[in-house]
Amino acid sequence: RAPGWRPGPHLLCVLALSLGFASPPCNARIYTNHWAVRIAGGADVAERIAEKYGYRNMGQIGDLKDHYHFFHSRTIKRSTLSSRGRHSFISMEPKVEWIQQQVVKRRIKRDYNPAQNNIFFNDAKWSSMWYIHCNDDVHNCQSDMNIMGAWKRGYTGKDVVVTILDDGIERNHPDLFQNYDPQASFDVNGNDMDPMPRYDATNENKHGTRCAGEVAAAANNSHCIVGIAYNARIGGVRMLDGDVTDMVEAKSLSLQPQHIDIYSASWGPDDDGKTVDGPASLARQAFENGIRMGRKARGSIFVWASGNGGRSRDHCSCDGYTNSIYTISISSTAESGRKPWYLEECSSTLTTTYSSGENYDRKIITTDLRHRCTDSHTGTSASAPMAAAIIALALEANPLLTWRDVQHIIVKTSRAGHLSAPDWKTNAAGYNVSHLYGFGLMDAEAMVKEAERWKEVPSQHVCVESADRQIRTIRPEHVVRSVYKATGCTDNPNHHVIYLEHVVVRITITHPRRGDLSINLTSPSGTKSQLLANRLFDHSMEGFKNWEFMTTHCWGEKAAGDWVLEIYDSPSQLRSQKVPGKLKEWSLVLYGTSVHPYSSLRSDKPRSTDSFTDIPNDEFDGPCDSECSDNGCDGPGPHQCINCLHYFLKFKNNTRMCVSECPSGFFRDDRKRCKKCSSLCETCVGSRSDQCTTCRTGFHLSEGSNTCVANCADGFYLDHGTYEYLSFSISFSLSSLQGNKCQMTCDPGTYYNGHRRTCEPCHRACATCAGTGIEACTKCADGYLLEDWRCVSTCSTGYYLSEQTSDNGQVQRCDHSCYECLGPGERNCSSCVSGYNLEAGACVVSTICKDGEYLSRHEKCHLCDATCFQCSGPEREDCTSCPVTRLFDDGRCDIRCQKGRYAMDKQCHLCHHTCQECTDEGPDNCTSCDRDRFGVARYFFQGQCRDVCPEGYFHSARKLCESCPTDCIICTAADHCLHCSSGHRLRNGRCVPLECSAGERCTDCHHSCPDRTYSREDTMVCAPCEDKQCVNCDKSQCYWCEEGFYNFDGECVDHCREGFFVDKESQGCEPCHRACRTCGGPQFDDCDSCEDGFTLKDGECLEATQLALCPEKQFRNSKGECEQCHSFCKTCSAAGKENYRFLTAQQTCMSRCPSGTFANKASSQCEDCSKGCAMCQGAEQCQRCRSGLYLYNGVCVVECQRGFPQGGVCQLCAPECASCQGNSSYCLSCERPYLLLDHSCRSNCLEGYYAKETECRHCPADCKECNQDGLCKRCNLYYFLHDDKCVDDCPVGYFASEKQQECVRCHADCRSCDGPGLDDCIECRNPKAVRYNGECLPQCPTSTYHDKTTNECRDCDRTCLTCSGHEPSSCLTCNTNRRKDASGHCEWFSQCPLHSYMDQNGDCQKCHVPCHRCSGPGKDQCFSCNKPHFLLNTTCVLECPVGYYAEDQDERVCERCHFSCQSCVGHHSVECVTCKPGFFKQGSSCVEFCSENHFGNTSTMVCDRCDPSCNRCWGRSNRNCLNCREDYFYLRKWGQCLQSCPPSYFPDSRTKACHKCHPTCKTCGDEGALACQSCYEGYRFMSGICNSQCLLGLYSVSDEPDCKACDPSCLDCRGPSMWNCTVCPALQILSDDGRCLSCCGNETRHDDKPIPRECCDCMASRGKQEPTLGTQTYRKNTHKSLVFVTVCVLLILSVGGGVFLFTHTWSKSLSIAPKTKTGGYVKLDTNGSNASKPTSSSFGEYCDPIIECEGDEEDDDEDIVYMGQDGTVYRKFKYGLLDEDEIELEYDDESYSYR
Repeated sequence: RAPGWRPGPHLLCVLALSLGFASPPCNARIYTNHWAVRIAGGADVAERIAEKYGYRNMGQIGDLKDHYHFFHSRTIKRSTLSSRGRHSFISMEPKVEWIQQQVVKRRIKRDYNPAQNNIFFNDAKWSSMWYIHCNDDVHNCQSDMNIMGAWKRGYTGKDVVVTILDDGIERNHPDLFQNYDPQASFDVNGNDMDPMPRYDATNENKHGTRCAGEVAAAANNSHCIVGIAYNARIGGVRMLDGDVTDMVEAKSLSLQPQHIDIYSASWGPDDDGKTVDGPASLARQAFENGIRMGRKARGSIFVWASGNGGRSRDHCSCDGYTNSIYTISISSTAESGRKPWYLEECSSTLTTTYSSGENYDRKIITTDLRHRCTDSHTGTSASAPMAAAIIALALEANPLLTWRDVQHIIVKTSRAGHLSAPDWKTNAAGYNVSHLYGFGLMDAEAMVKEAERWKEVPSQHVCVESADRQIRTIRPEHVVRSVYKATGCTDNPNHHVIYLEHVVVRITITHPRRGDLSINLTSPSGTKSQLLANRLFDHSMEGFKNWEFMTTHCWGEKAAGDWVLEIYDSPSQLRSQKVPGKLKEWSLVLYGTSVHPYSSLRSDKPRSTDSFTDIPNDEFDGPCDSECSDNGCDGPGPHQCINCLHYFLKFKNNTRMCVSECPSGFFRDDRKRCKKCSSLCETCVGSRSDQCTTCRTGFHLSEGSNTCVANCADGFYLDHGTYEYLSFSISFSLSSLQGNKCQMTCDPGTYYNGHRRTCEPCHRACATCAGTGIEACTKCADGYLLEDWRCVSTCSTGYYLSEQTSDNGQVQRCDHSCYECLGPGERNCSSCVSGYNLEAGACVVSTICKDGEYLSRHEKCHLCDATCFQCSGPEREDCTSCPVTRLFDDGRCDIRCQKGRYAMDKQCHLCHHTCQECTDEGPDNCTSCDRDRFGVARYFFQGQCRDVCPEGYFHSARKLCESCPTDCIICTAADHCLHCSSGHRLRNGRCVPLECSAGERCTDCHHSCPDRTYSREDTMVCAPCEDKQCVNCDKSQCYWCEEGFYNFDGECVDHCREGFFVDKESQGCEPCHRACRTCGGPQFDDCDSCEDGFTLKDGECLEATQLALCPEKQFRNSKGECEQCHSFCKTCSAAGKENYRFLTAQQTCMSRCPSGTFANKASSQCEDCSKGCAMCQGAEQCQRCRSGLYLYNGVCVVECQRGFPQGGVCQLCAPECASCQGNSSYCLSCERPYLLLDHSCRSNCLEGYYAKETECRHCPADCKECNQDGLCKRCNLYYFLHDDKCVDDCPVGYFASEKQQECVRCHADCRSCDGPGLDDCIECRNPKAVRYNGECLPQCPTSTYHDKTTNECRDCDRTCLTCSGHEPSSCLTCNTNRRKDASGHCEWFSQCPLHSYMDQNGDCQKCHVPCHRCSGPGKDQCFSCNKPHFLLNTTCVLECPVGYYAEDQDERVCERCHFSCQSCVGHHSVECVTCKPGFFKQGSSCVEFCSENHFGNTSTMVCDRCDPSCNRCWGRSNRNCLNCREDYFYLRKWGQCLQSCPPSYFPDSRTKACHKCHPTCKTCGDEGALACQSCYEGYRFMSGICNSQCLLGLYSVSDEPDCKACDPSCLDCRGPSMWNCTVCPALQILSDDGRCLSCCGNETRHDDKPIPRECCDCMASRGKQEPTLGTQTYRKNTHKSLVFVTVCVLLILSVGGGVFLFTHTWSKSLSIAPKTKTGGYVKLDTNGSNASKPTSSSFGEYCDPIIECEGDEEDDDEDIVYMGQDGTVYRKFKYGLLDEDEIELEYDDESYSYR
């Protein structure tokens, strides 16, 4: 807002009054230059209309269809008059259905700021979160919300998304960033995606961050608190830090309704007791759309704080947000169960959570701005996020709950507990309910248990009863009573309501003073709801115009019957009583169901219900007593009820009587029965004598034992105490707060524990105490300091130890301007809060840097990069705005946008993901194409980048869809057509016209006749074949038959006749061998059956004579007769007579076997030696080898594997050698684990060498140690490591760190440097900068001068304020109490001597003892100090404290260490001794972030070096990489950087990572099933595809398609086991080790079988490209298309492969594939993460995303081992569509301020 003066609403009021107009108090409306417009026809129509009338279309309003946000730049931004002009004619456009200029609405945050709010105090402890765990004896905790009970059942909010609608959230807060969800966040005020709050000195925009921490602060991160739903995703909408309009609210309420589950709002209209306001038309429609279509039509959950107007006597029924049936209105209670002072009461409140009450009550601890925490969050603002978090736990237990289910569960499970309210009542359905607390305190454990078994309630019916329009006068001090007999719409089944949920009363009243009215509604069951109470400050004369009051108090009751509306007028003295009010009309809207909502559940009853066991025998038709419930009665008396409405007394005669309250001396049990207390008790909680709460007259309550006694026992005293309580600025007293009680007296050092009824020891830090814990001390023990109300051993932040004479001293709070301090006063600060700088011990407001400068971490202005106009850091990528000549592009200011972006409004925006370059957003504005960001090739066509060109175009190398030649329909190039248009035919790749004979019609001409026809030369006509099964024929015969028929002698037959077989190649019938009757082939041994006289044997038909064998030592001669062999032969084939003893292979008998064989005496045969053997004694005993082979262990080998040849025999190597040459110790390779070095095998490599596989290789030059890839890790002496090489001098931009022995990069400000910090520069990168103490600044600071020779700022002499040189005589002006003498020196000027000062009277007074010079009497007013003291700011100390060093022994001054040092020996960054907490030691410096190639070791707080293959890492090992150096590829599942990817992975040159191949590919070149390079056994490779030879569900066991069924867990596979799956059933996921695993989170799978112990986190796995351990990275918008393509390819290949196999192997039977369940399957490219137990995966212990489901708890303390470079996790979502309903403008009273 402009700071200049402008007339405002107050001026208008003055003018109006001066003119004498009598008007109510001025509340002028502020019109903005924004409009909400409803335009039918879509975005293009809206854009055209906006342009026509000079508007700018800012886009659709949230998720509201056809509603657009128009902005008019030439209209006044904020005006009290609505805008007029040419642009207002837009309302006359036919397409414009509705338009509204937006007005500013006042909205306030519902927290409370106490009078003293120390925003710097921080005591964030888990033990202090009293509202989560009820174990605090000090504060006597009575009941809690059972949050830990829900946690123990495993519910922490996982996968539930909660968004805080507020002033933004600090998304990088240490407690929030882990669960931050960018998709659930938006900045409506700034119209961008970042919800970060706006920072200022008051920290007013802390509200949203505080609410977010309550919901989802991370657990176990050693920071601040634990959120109630600490695993939920948290988002924020920044919408309250600016003008709040109807459109702003609608945008916020409709943000991402399919992604966000719960919206939490802790704001509303002014809680001033006089405002009546609610959501306007757009916000109402956003609510309705969210309920109708949000969360996939289950309904968005809207949680709302009920309001903080209690002190203003406000009533939340006048708040249209909390009063809506669509919101869950949340009330607050203090820890004690008392009503907080700020609480509003109304009948629309549904439930309650904790907050605080009075000043002394404990408040809510939560996250706060600037990465801090607070323990002072309060108001209903604190309660609503708690409720949202508890609902998140219930949604995790059952994500299918609808918005009404959630409200039902809250009603059923909330409990009154210890909440103190005067109006608790039980309605006719048995629910306890109150106007203060709704149905009571939320119970998280009960909610999740109810959610686990919940069945959706029946559909909601809405019964709008007819209005009562009888006008009634409302007279002062009179009651107007109107009775309406409701039917519940019994005549309309779709609207019939029997069982109630919400009841809405629409009412119109005129009245001279609205605040005097109170309104009650009584249900037919007698439950009274106060719809409105008197409002002291509501002077409005407007009354109510169709206002909707809502009550939940009738929940579960019957709808039909008499409803009574009562209006009472309590006249105040502020109005004229002459003008009465009037009730003009009222009507009922009943919401509920026509059947019992829990009829599908077990017979569960509300917690407070009870019924009698006896059942009436006879029905009673008369009226029942008022204390009877809806179940009726047996008679008219209270003792004849079947069920009691409230409570009952049971008498000795076994009769019962219903009563509204239990009488004195009785207590109520869980079954609504009034039971008798012990005889001495006045009131009690049980029947025993030790369960009294008050005593009868004459007796006293003994504290601890809770018994009533006549006299106090020893050790007790009678307490009649009166306790004074101070609440803010109002004090009041509560007399006899304790009543007459016997209080126990405990010894010092002990306290009385009321629960255990004994005195127990105090905390060791306490000398005396009031309870347990260090916070309950009243006096501290020795060695401890009293700090406010705690005893501490050392001072906390914001405190200092004052010098006292006592031993233990006293802790004092620092001055409010300091964050930390060393002493009293504002000039002893040692550190400041964010937004302030420390200067000379004082905290001053931070420097505001000029344009072109940024504020560094230690609050100094530095120059931006020359391209930036404004920036957040020194780099070129740190720009936040640009000069007019440049375009803003994602942190850079460029002359033109990069590829993939387009320029608009001086910014570069992302093109559509299909475009390489574009002119605007959307897929139709591309100007060039290439591969899109998902790797899909795209081709340019008419402004689009298409993956497939349309018909008539081809894919050109220039990535264009270029036109095919004329008359060509399909082509592959401009000169190569594949298919021609009608009337043309192909000739050599070109289309030529068909030329036909004269008189013929060319439409049917053919170059050659098509199938099933033949050409008749005489008529030039294609005639059909005579045989209908013939495909190719001529006039006389058929040549080729259709499938299933075979050619036999020119005809097509369905089977070949006997004596013929089917030739598969010719598909014809061919004759069998002459001996065969039937056969399967042409050969003599292909017979299937034989002719008569032949016998079938081994496929051959033989005559009988051929079957008989000759006896031993005989053979069959040519005549078929048996003839005798030679006497030497045992078997023979002829009658040879040679005289030999051994049978050779040539069937001859020899006395001596030839070379290469040996004589086997057992078989009398010459048998072969082993292969390559020339002479042997047996098959395995070679004696001599053939030439070229060597004898080794009786076998001939080509080369000696573990030896060397000598004389044709292998001699053995030394034991450690795997191979050798020449002699046994000259090794060529080594046995494992030995390594080869200089032909010798060693157990480890020498220095300067590294182990690579089985040998030691030399490291690079001057390298002392290197890694397994030969990359240097440590250099020789006098060399420095840079880019994995050892250099003797570091390049420009780096400095040589001698301690680390490496080159470390300079800060971005430095061109050259001598350290890593921004104050270590030797030369500045920006030529405009000047250097001061090593820091590059825009200009020289005060007390320095510019040395132009070195372009350096040098300090003036200590005596000078400003100077022209470094000499004492160069002073231009002097410091305080000095003046310049004639020589230019600045001398002390004081009329008083040393050690004294001049007081106000002009007298000289002595300085404080240690001061040498001073300005006053205090010890903190010194200018210099006496020995041995040192000057610290303005105080003299004996030694410099931690963080300071004594710079000058003469001046004796304590100078501050470098900002990164905790202790030091000098100012420079390399002079640190120890580092500040949060800083790492790197070399001699302390750094907040380690330099590149290093990681911060959190155990040692030292920067350790990564493995040289890593660019970033989280540990030293080469398996701890986060990304890789050049020429290496990242394998995320191993956390390793590799030079080449392992088998079944491919390198992605774009992402520099190894990605998993498709499961069917053995090796591949890209992702997907179409990029295979080789296949597994059983697959056939075809053009990049691995095609299974079997049908789906089968796998091949050999090259021939012998198919067997997959494991039952697989839908398809490449092997028999459960580890060989390639496709999984629906709702299962393919893990990296090849298994199909069920999804975690449900107790059973989709087939009702129990899930296995190992399961997949499917929500984290679906859609991701590379799963990782702990963090999932999602690839945007590709999942659906990839799944579709993969499924199609697999189905086509499976069907095609099946047909192919069937036609070629018809004789082999195939198994039938198992049926697959409907629903398909999901294809995932997973690479996995570490499994929890070993698997048989080929990659060892790795299987993502397998997790243990049983007995495992997530360890939130685990180190994150992978995080994306920008920390972003992408999650997919869908937008819902809106209906075309008209917007109802019934209630649009614009005089109300916006809530």
